[in-house]
Amino acid sequence: MGEDVAGGLLWYVVRNAPTFLAMFFLMLLAVRGRLRFSLKATVGMALGIVVAVSLACGIGVAAFAGEEGVWATVPVLAVSLLSLAALTKLPWGKRLFVFFSAATAAAIAILTYDVLLRTVALEWSFGVRRVLDAVVCSAGPLVLAPLFARTIRWGVEQVDDPALWRRLAAVPAGFFVAANALYMFAYAVEFLSSGANALYALAVGVLAFLMVASYLMLFSALRTVMENARLREAAQLEELQHERYENLRRTLRETAKARHDFRHQLLVIRSFAEKDDVRGLRAYLDEEGAGQAQRESGAYALNFALDSVAAHFAERARACGADVSLAFALPERLPLPEADFCMAMANLLENAVEACERAATEGAQGSGSARAGTDGRSALPDGARTLFMDAEVRVEGSAVLVSVRNNCSSTDARALAAAAPNGVLSSGARSAKREGDGIGLASVATMAKRYRGEVRVETDEHAATIRVLLRAGGAR
Repeated sequence: MGEDVAGGLLWYVVRNAPTFLAMFFLMLLAVRGRLRFSLKATVGMALGIVVAVSLACGIGVAAFAGEEGVWATVPVLAVSLLSLAALTKLPWGKRLFVFFSAATAAAIAILTYDVLLRTVALEWSFGVRRVLDAVVCSAGPLVLAPLFARTIRWGVEQVDDPALWRRLAAVPAGFFVAANALYMFAYAVEFLSSGANALYALAVGVLAFLMVASYLMLFSALRTVMENARLREAAQLEELQHERYENLRRTLRETAKARHDFRHQLLVIRSFAEKDDVRGLRAYLDEEGAGQAQRESGAYALNFALDSVAAHFAERARACGADVSLAFALPERLPLPEADFCMAMANLLENAVEACERAATEGAQGSGSARAGTDGRSALPDGARTLFMDAEVRVEGSAVLVSVRNNCSSTDARALAAAAPNGVLSSGARSAKREGDGIGLASVATMAKRYRGEVRVETDEHAATIRVLLRAGGAR
């Protein structure tokens, strides 16, 4: 009895462990950019997990299952999924997609061996069939290695919508169910003719083709969607730059006119001086100074694209009565890709402006317009909190630190607190804006994740602070 168990165990491990290793290898190809440990350590742990679970299942099959040993695959698959979760930093949607994709590749390889066994290898010797089994079932899944290493890995790295991945996981899960259903059907129904075997082979080939074709089409569509989104962001940034350029041109024209009129202003000042009209002179200077301050918007950043973004949202914030303070201590050449960083700042500042607008509306319902506060900032009627939008960006070592603080309504404060219960905003968080207003902070969280950073949220009843950490040169 002991020899039978030992022989069955050896037989199970030799036959199945290579297939499980190939499946794990495909999963690691797709997620190697999101591993919790080093690649070497992860490969070692994966190897140990596969060997251990193969031995455990082999003992169960040899001692108890007999011909029903096919069901031992279930705990192997369960352990593989849990191991993938333990070894990677991924949302469950991505884990399920990668897992079912690799499991389907292994299932199709097993189907391929079964087709070969029924059509060409049935009369071969036992040893030759075992070699064919080992080669097809272990090397077969590796044919799809480029699909996992390039296409699926690109999706894992670039697409960070958890809800989307949960829906996408149904695609490989469906193929996995279809492959297993086909295998069970083939053993439930006895094929008595070469034509039936040919149809079986055709079904396996069609299943494999549909899987690969579906993946290529799916990720091609995702690439198109992301490229269109990038082009829209580039167009928005270009529009802001054009707006800033026109404002600068207008300021230059006004400056030229002011220089032309300066001699006339000197005559007016001289006339006040000759009359010893100090009060009139002060009133005139205050009026001219206020008008000049109102006309000149100033520069917020050395980088023109970032300056354009800042100027646009600073103007919007001031239009709703908010006091604006922007401090961008960045060089003209940004430490991060210009388009990525500018769109992240646009999202942050747009959220801040709209939060101020909603706070102004909430605080001024049934009252008049904003008035000046005791601290110089604009204040809402009836003693409500002052309106403000403060933003600071600075570089510390290889990190870029962004801080945006602004008023927010109590509704927005609750929404932000719910989106970041532990203070860290995830890329899957819902926007605090009203429905239809875009993805806002979720987009910033996605970018922060790409640059090995994070987005932290602090809220109280009337204000919110968003702090973003990005690592220069750290895109993944």
